[in-house]
Amino acid sequence: MGGGYSLVRAGLCAGFVVLSAGATAAQGADKPFYQGKKIRFIVGTAAGGGFSNYSLLLAAHMPRHIPGKPTMTIEHMPGAGGIVSLNYAAGAAPRDGTAIVVMMPNFYVTPFTEPKAAKFDPRQFRFIGRIGDFGRVLVTWHKTGAKSIEDLKSKEVILGASSRRSTTSVGPLLLNEALGTKLKIVTGYRGTGPTLIAMEKGEVGATTVAWSTLVSLRPQWLKDGKVHVIAGMDKIPVPMKAVPLARDLIKDKDKRATFDFVGLAAVFGTAIGVAPGVPAERTAILRAAFDATMKDPQFLAEAKKRNMPVNPMDGKSLDKLFAEEGVPSPASAGHVADLMGLKK
Repeated sequence: MGGGYSLVRAGLCAGFVVLSAGATAAQGADKPFYQGKKIRFIVGTAAGGGFSNYSLLLAAHMPRHIPGKPTMTIEHMPGAGGIVSLNYAAGAAPRDGTAIVVMMPNFYVTPFTEPKAAKFDPRQFRFIGRIGDFGRVLVTWHKTGAKSIEDLKSKEVILGASSRRSTTSVGPLLLNEALGTKLKIVTGYRGTGPTLIAMEKGEVGATTVAWSTLVSLRPQWLKDGKVHVIAGMDKIPVPMKAVPLARDLIKDKDKRATFDFVGLAAVFGTAIGVAPGVPAERTAILRAAFDATMKDPQFLAEAKKRNMPVNPMDGKSLDKLFAEEGVPSPASAGHVADLMGLKK
């Protein structure tokens, strides 16, 4: 009888082990992918500018809406108007959904003007979402005395930009060409923050800056009249009276189309995305978390406190918009390439 009891006990123990193993496996399968993970948030500018600040705001709130509540760290990777960060995202970053990237303005331009520099196909990225549009404005420092487009036609003003291949340079160059302004572009400022500091020091007298960045980083400049808002640099209306959109002043339709091509990035604004190859289910998780964050009272309260406008758009809508408007005409792409000084 003792032996039979031992066999029964052994069988029960074996059964318990099997059941325990099955339960453990089930728990492992139910464990959220992002639990215990770190998401790297790649930003293609130096710290202190608009893209950086919006990324920091998102990183502070989005993780709690992701199943598993991962940590999220910001990695600034400036260079070539954002192409360095985008090339990294497309090439070296992990493909498991643990890396997201800001879709910098040159994401919409460089692949069509300098394919060899952009080591990615923008059509293969997937958008996660947009916090807000990034309508840019041309501003001048008060000491320049230039208060309008007409003033800029009669006097040369130094304009600070990031690089010759950046939209911060190309937009003003197109203004010179289409409207006869005399903006002298000086490059080398790695992001909005350093450019605004240079303006305050008197190194430059003008720049283009996202309206949302201007009102969040330098609201006092507007109140005190330190800067003059000359014109909008894209299709997004400027929330100030009597400030025109530069595109509306350009009468030549081909030049206007080229200007709109460069300004497309403003519509996508603070959009973030994932590189080709990230599993669809991970993209869906990140999109859902982003959408939830855009409705999060804590996120919205902090954005309001920091004077950072929020005008969101979901990832699927951005994918659709890019498919419809993201590819320029060969003429527009070719002309922008010429302005960038690129060899054919």
